[in-house]
Amino acid sequence: MGLYYESTLNVLKKNFMLVIMAIVLLIPTFFLWAGVPFFIIGGLVENLISSQVLVFISISLSGGFLFSLYFLPFLYKIAKQLANITQIGVGNFLLRIHTTFIFICSVVYGITIYVIFQY
Repeated sequence: MGLYYESTLNVLKKNFMLVIMAIVLLIPTFFLWAGVPFFIIGGLVENLISSQVLVFISISLSGGFLFSLYFLPFLYKIAKQLANITQIGVGNFLLRIHTTFIFICSVVYGITIYVIFQY
């Protein structure tokens, strides 16, 4: 786990503009990564499945996936550095890192939706 954190910090120090560019792109495309999962994906899943928990999970996962796509160049740099260190394929590390990032984004997205609907 320490290797992941060290690589992330090294890439962040060298390529912090990738993260800044992703954050700047998130602002004008808010309707894509926030609206599409809620209105389109949520509506489609709600027509197929009657369980509100599964609808909430599908909205969270699709929102986390769309949000994480903006940070894919940054995650690729991390995977490339890890692949150079450990001599394992870049695709293997990219899949691991991106899956973890999708899960984290999905949890944050789900918590945010839950808090908004409470008020």
